[in-house]
Amino acid sequence: MTKRVDSIDWTLLVGYSREEAEEVLQEEQVNYEVIITSPPRKKADEDDLRVIAVQTLEDKVRLICASPDWSVS
Repeated sequence: MTKRVDSIDWTLLVGYSREEAEEVLQEEQVNYEVIITSPPRKKADEDDLRVIAVQTLEDKVRLICASPDWSVS
């Protein structure tokens, strides 16, 4: 059984590593999806992703993740 996603303010996950955020959501039995973003012409480092935003949808939580390095060249 999954919990209602709107019963908690999931923005508390902003700043967590992807792994930490996923662990919290799994422990709370919440459906979620991960969206990875990066600056133009750069690839996100999958090993160093942080939650930069959270969207609460009707049936799940969406984690928006990015690498901490947002420098552009």
